[in-house]
Amino acid sequence: MEEKEQLSLYKINIAPNIKNKKKYRLKDKKKYIIISISIIIIIFFFVLLIIQNIKLRNKLKNNSYFSERTISVNFFKQNFTTKFLFDGRDDDSNIKDKNIIHVSYSLDDQEVYPTFISMLSGLENCNKDNFIVYHLLLSHNFNMSYTEIFESLKEKYPVKINYYIIPNIFGSSAKWTAGTDCVYYKILIPLMFPDYNRMIYLDGDTLIRHDILEMYQYPFNDSYILGFPFYMGYVMGKYGIKKPEHYINGGCLLFNIKKIRKDNKDLDLLSLTLKNNSIWHFREQDSINYVFYPKVGFLPLKYGIYMIGTKEYFKALSKYTYSPLNLTEGYEAVEDPSIVHFSCCWPKVWTNGTKNLFKNKDICIRYQKEFYFYAKKSKYYKIINDTLFFKKKK
Repeated sequence: MEEKEQLSLYKINIAPNIKNKKKYRLKDKKKYIIISISIIIIIFFFVLLIIQNIKLRNKLKNNSYFSERTISVNFFKQNFTTKFLFDGRDDDSNIKDKNIIHVSYSLDDQEVYPTFISMLSGLENCNKDNFIVYHLLLSHNFNMSYTEIFESLKEKYPVKINYYIIPNIFGSSAKWTAGTDCVYYKILIPLMFPDYNRMIYLDGDTLIRHDILEMYQYPFNDSYILGFPFYMGYVMGKYGIKKPEHYINGGCLLFNIKKIRKDNKDLDLLSLTLKNNSIWHFREQDSINYVFYPKVGFLPLKYGIYMIGTKEYFKALSKYTYSPLNLTEGYEAVEDPSIVHFSCCWPKVWTNGTKNLFKNKDICIRYQKEFYFYAKKSKYYKIINDTLFFKKKK
């Protein structure tokens, strides 16, 4: 009797332990299965990424791709007829004893006012011996009544402004952070202006603080294009260029039109962009850096300064551009830039909510008041203030 009682007591004591062990084993198996599946999925996507990169490199390196020059020429002729683009273009040949500076912008209805203020700041700081000719590349559905705003600059400043309507050719995949295909218009500059040797391109979110003749005349040294150094050059590794000596931002550029056309890079730029605008990480910026590689050069750092003006920033920038930067030049550029690019300011300086994130070291905050200063020089300031920009939080 005692033995039976001991046996039943033993069963009572041991049974829960056995159940718990089985339960834990089931949990361990489930955990193991989940981890295994997760690892398999990660490996699968990693292999898929490698395959995609290989395909991308092969596509970009395919020599037959660049043999499609005839297709590109026909495409350009069909979509960019001389009459369509250039009728009514101002003749600047009668400007004597002046240094003519050609500057282009691309925009749609949303960028009218910031672009207008950028243009105004350029005219305010233009030396009397220099003369700016502005070339505005407008979206296909641009509201032409806005040209009155730009034309008002002629009431106060000696300036010529040419307008060009760009057909809708880049499609929905062209949209990037700007939310518009206008970012692509700059790649047309070498094709659109064959008579010019060089041209400045600026994004509309820029402020011109000094005369830009020096930038316009800056030596190319065999480069196709010059720009402000950008810290995301490592993305070019996706396209087979591991460490580009120079990778530039697309917001402040100086095009060497003469050399680009001489070496037929104008059509390469257009055709490559049209075929791959959904592939590029930074859209037209990657396209420009890839097509013109390795003949891409840096402008002086005062032309296009953006982001944070600290030693840490320039050290990081020097690391990611794969080429040494003059840190002293960088610090001086922050203190007195010729062009401020509000590229990484979010929200933009003309909207609600721009925050002082870096204790006045941030470019967005440091030069926000100057943006207002130039805006107030316009007769449209009240309209701008009452409608789109400069709204204060209640």
